[in-house]
Amino acid sequence: MAPATTKTAAPKAKAANGAGVKKAGRPKGGRKANARAAMAKMQAFFKEHRPKYKSLEFKDQQKKLGEDWKKSSQNPKNAA
Repeated sequence: MAPATTKTAAPKAKAANGAGVKKAGRPKGGRKANARAAMAKMQAFFKEHRPKYKSLEFKDQQKKLGEDWKKSSQNPKNAA
């Protein structure tokens, strides 16, 4: 029976290109959270104003509501 040998692993050098380095100072999901809030406001606006266009088909209702939303003061893009 051969004597047991143990391998000693040489420590790996860190990548020179910065791979795997975590960048600090970035908020998680900041833009997604804003987009999610804006989407919720838009859906509430559509729900609230849908009766105005009751006579139209759904597709046409969406178009008209979208036009109204673009001009609306409730739209976060118009607040800036």
